[in-house]
Amino acid sequence: MSKPPVPDHGCLEKHIVHYRQMVCGHSVALDERVRRGMMQRVAFSEVVRRYSWIWFDAYGVLNRGTEPVPGAGETLRQLRRAGIPFRLVSNNASHAPEEIRANLAAMGIVLDLDDIVTSGQVVGDHVRELGYDTRPYLWVGAHDSARHYAPNPHVLMVNHPGSTWREDAAEFVLFSGNQEYYGGVQERILLASGRVRSLPLLLVNADLVAPEPSGETHLVAGFTACTASEAGRHPLVGVGKPFRPVFDLAWKRCGYPPLDRVLMVGDALETDILGAAAFGVGTCLTLTGLYGPMEAILEPVCFRMGIQPDYVVGSIAWKA
Repeated sequence: MSKPPVPDHGCLEKHIVHYRQMVCGHSVALDERVRRGMMQRVAFSEVVRRYSWIWFDAYGVLNRGTEPVPGAGETLRQLRRAGIPFRLVSNNASHAPEEIRANLAAMGIVLDLDDIVTSGQVVGDHVRELGYDTRPYLWVGAHDSARHYAPNPHVLMVNHPGSTWREDAAEFVLFSGNQEYYGGVQERILLASGRVRSLPLLLVNADLVAPEPSGETHLVAGFTACTASEAGRHPLVGVGKPFRPVFDLAWKRCGYPPLDRVLMVGDALETDILGAAAFGVGTCLTLTGLYGPMEAILEPVCFRMGIQPDYVVGSIAWKA
């Protein structure tokens, strides 16, 4: 079975609302922080000079699939010349940092390994913090990606080729991607396990959709997890953006700079902007990704969702 068609943005908004509720909870202060961005239209080269650290999302910001966003490589070079450090903060839980670096380098986007922070890198520690580190689990995503980020896969991953677990033994699910989910073994195991017990769904990649070079979008792990949660008794547990664990790791990797000196640049309100605003850093939405087609109605969309960035840029291309 192929993936279902990408729904329109209105259909996605129920999942975005759920993310917002998970991130903000009942905190009035967080709610206000997420909705108070002024959405100032600026050139990217102007806004970065106001910050000491820049965090970039990848898809829709630096690249679209196998194509670079025009000017992305030059912008990183300009930041280095200006002495402004940066990190890639990505929900990519399918590729090792070495692969991410090589793929971006082929597009002229040069990063050091230390520049790359992924939600996959959070998985091991977060599973231990939850007390799940001895429990069997289902890995949803490309099987090859499990070798990078799945904790103790030979022993605990029920869909590992060498597993001795029954298919319905999984006690939680790690959602890193949905490449092999629909109509396959992973969907069957989730349905079988869900008939036995409630399964927490850990959102390692919480992206709902991702942009293609053609301008089209495709469904990714967050959408699949949200849909599965709706259909069963499965609570969502946040790991990647917009949830705090991946931002905590990025902050640690930067040496804990003052949060008001950090700017998160992303193309998705529901992951990059929501999560960064709640974390306490500045937010910049670029229109080279998911929300570019909505530029004409961006303000009412942001107002309706209660997620407003501090800045909006056409792209991260550097302008003198």
